[in-house]
Parts: sequence; structure tokens; C-alpha cells
Amino acid sequence: MRRDALSRPDRFRHLMQLPGPSTASIASLLTDWQAADFSALDAGWQQLAHPASTTDEPSIIRRAYLERPRGHSKTSDMALQLVYVLTAAKQALRGVAAAADREQAALIHQAMAKLIEANRGLCSTLAVTQKAITNRKTGSRLELISSDVASSWGLLPDFVICDELCHWTQPDLWYSLLSSAAKRPDCVLVVMTNAGVGQGWQWEVREAARQDPQWYFSSLKGCHAPWISADSLAEQQRLLPATVYARLWQNEWQHSAGDFLPMAAIEACRDSSLAPKERGERGVQYIAAIDYAEKHDLTVGVVVHWNGNLIEVDRMDVVCPSPEQHTPVSWVENWLDRMARSFPGIRFMIDEYQLVGVIQRLEHRLPIERFAFGAGKGNHELAMLLRQMILERRVAWYPDCGALTDSQLAGRDDLETELAALILRQSAAGRIRIDHLSDGIHHDDRSFALGAALLAAMKLEPSGDWMIVEDWA
Repeated sequence: MRRDALSRPDRFRHLMQLPGPSTASIASLLTDWQAADFSALDAGWQQLAHPASTTDEPSIIRRAYLERPRGHSKTSDMALQLVYVLTAAKQALRGVAAAADREQAALIHQAMAKLIEANRGLCSTLAVTQKAITNRKTGSRLELISSDVASSWGLLPDFVICDELCHWTQPDLWYSLLSSAAKRPDCVLVVMTNAGVGQGWQWEVREAARQDPQWYFSSLKGCHAPWISADSLAEQQRLLPATVYARLWQNEWQHSAGDFLPMAAIEACRDSSLAPKERGERGVQYIAAIDYAEKHDLTVGVVVHWNGNLIEVDRMDVVCPSPEQHTPVSWVENWLDRMARSFPGIRFMIDEYQLVGVIQRLEHRLPIERFAFGAGKGNHELAMLLRQMILERRVAWYPDCGALTDSQLAGRDDLETELAALILRQSAAGRIRIDHLSDGIHHDDRSFALGAALLAAMKLEPSGDWMIVEDWA
């Protein structure tokens, strides 16, 4: 039975089971759109595994561009195909699965490892190591790489997987893998991705694949996965910016960024019963965050605390530099000392890269925690959480919170007006961040400081879990 299953990918699927308690075969659970994508590539994988078994070579599809929404089993379906070709091939094959970063590349590895563990009878020859999946009997091997462009130029692969291509920030890895795939006439190359942003090189790859008759192109519009509930999808639509929701869950390519928050949602978080606090109460856990800028941007210090399921802003102090007077680091140190005296039990969350000197000088006497912000990923988490908390009205602030005085800047300029003017940026990697108009008037520092405080506060609150959609069908 094992020999018959390995002769064709469709027979292999009928015997493979999903990881977990289910005893049904994977093939019996497939949707129509999954089955169509599998069918298009079956001959290419079969030809790699058994070169003598396929004779109609001109009709074999060896190039595919698969575009699906989030949570639509891209990684899991590809893992199944990779497990098949590594198990079924009688000769040694070499394959590469590439992703934008190690974290993304690990998802394919994990999906394959789960499949192998759940189907030991069929996959007994496969061994799982940290960076590869290997057939102990034939020597066939899948290597996982991220952005190691230098080593990718020398590859001679039998199959290439490009995972979430719209997340790749630079095209060099794509160029090297595409040219490597051309070295072998039977090489199978598959791109699997969500819709992306902009009209850069990823869009050009997509359009070239869509128009090339030698490529199988599939783009699934809208959410069709039966395992994603209507309630979960509605939550995503409610919390995500419209452009982000359309890209992730409707699989619609976005050619521009969108706005961050409606003014009505921002104003709903204003609580007239609140006022800036000079002192805190004992027994309350206060959290403070700082965003420092010396010359061109605002320096902001914010203190918050949990009040039930609501985070309240206790105070937000803002300094605006001028061409003649920059904001000294001593302002930050003085503010930290003052808040430590005024708010018992306060914990300071400070970006270790932005204010490492301050941390080194003061952490021996103040409760400072180094907050490793994490660049792009941290910006994405901050923007998502800040927007979610405001839309759900789980954060509250006092009137005129973060306001600049008339002597600093004419007209109203506070946290609310800043939030309303924020621009939402989407990167080619699919991450979002908050930004502002570079006109010397608008800022994003109050929003950033509040977001950092919220991130720190969520780490102390069990209810701060994020919804995760597994890729398994």
C-alpha cells in the first residue's frame, strides 16, 4: 500500500492524516480551491519523484503562483506536497524553501514536522533536523533559508518554494532563486503568498506570472476557509484598518496605505471625569513609557494604569524643541525621578536602544525595565494594539491630554488631534506602522508613547491575548 501511495501525489493525500485527533484523510477534507491547486501541480511533483512515470511532458506545470487570504492553509498545503516529493523520490533531490525571515521559514518546517509525526507509517524515512528535512534512505533534502542571498546564488535545486513573497523587502533573493530554478529543466518553482502592497517588484512578479501561460496562477478572493468562523472574521474587520483587512482577509492587493483612526472613535475615549494626576495611589501598578527626541520631534512621557479592563492615562507630559533650544536628556532623567517620587510602585518601560545611557545611569536606583522594541515587528504590534484599544474603548484619557501650551504652538494640538492626523503605512513585508505628515507641524510621538505604554501594560494583563489563526485546514 505504501508503494502505491508514493506513486502519485493524489493517492498520497488520501492516506495522509492531519495532525491531531482526526482520523480522516487530508484529501477528504479539502475544499474545491485547495483541490484545484493540488491538481495543477501534481504532475510536476510526480515527474520529479518518478521521472519515467510521466510522458506528456509539455503539459506539465512546473511554475505556480498561489495567492490566498490569511489562514487559508498555504503553508500546510505546501508542506504536504514537500513531504510527498521527499518521501516518494527514489533518487536524491535537493529543494529550497525560502522566506523573508527565519520566523516565517520555520512555519514550513513546523508544518512538515507535524505531518511527518502524524504519519510515521508513510513517512518513516524522513528525518527532521533544525534547518532541514531529509530522507535518510535516498538523501533527498529540503533546506530552509531566509535572506542569505550570498549563498543562494550557488544553488542547483530540483524544487524551490518562495513563501509569502509579498513580505520580502528586497528582490535579490527572488532573483537568485528564479535563476537557480532555470538551471534544471524539471525544477518546480512555487510562490505562495497573501496579497501585497504597492506596485513594486512583487507586483511585477505577480503580474508576470498571471500573464504567462507556462505558469499556473491562482488568486482566491474573499474568505472561503470553512474553519474560520464568521465571528472571528467580523472581529478582524472591526479591529483592522479597512485596507489591512482587505489585503489579509479578502486577498485584495493594496496600492496605497490607509488612514489610522476615525475621529469619532478617538473622541469616544475622552473621559471628562478624568484629570491629570500629580500623585498616584498606593496599591496601584503604574506603568510609564517615554519617547525621546532631541531636535525635531516631541519628547513625551506618559503614565498609565489598569482600572478593571480599562487602561487609564494618568498624565502625559510633552516637550516641544525649538531650533534655538533642543530637548536635553536631563529632562528625561528629571521626569523619571519626579514620577518615581509621585507614583509609588511605578515601573518604567524604556527603549534600550533609544535611551541606553539613561538606563545605565538610573537603573540601579529606579525600577527601569529595558523594553526591547523590535523595530518593524514592534511598530506593527504597537499600531495594531493602539488601534484595537481605541476602537474597543479600552483606553481612556482626560480632556486636553498631551496638549501643547499656546506658548509652544498656536491652536489645539493634543493627543486627540495627533491621533486623528496619523497616517497608516503598510510595508512590503505586510506590516503596518503609524506615521505623520513631514511638514514640521504634525507629530506621532504622543501616539507612539501611549502605544508603548499599552504594549507594556498588556504584558501584565492576562486578557491581553492576541487572536491567532492557525494555518492548518
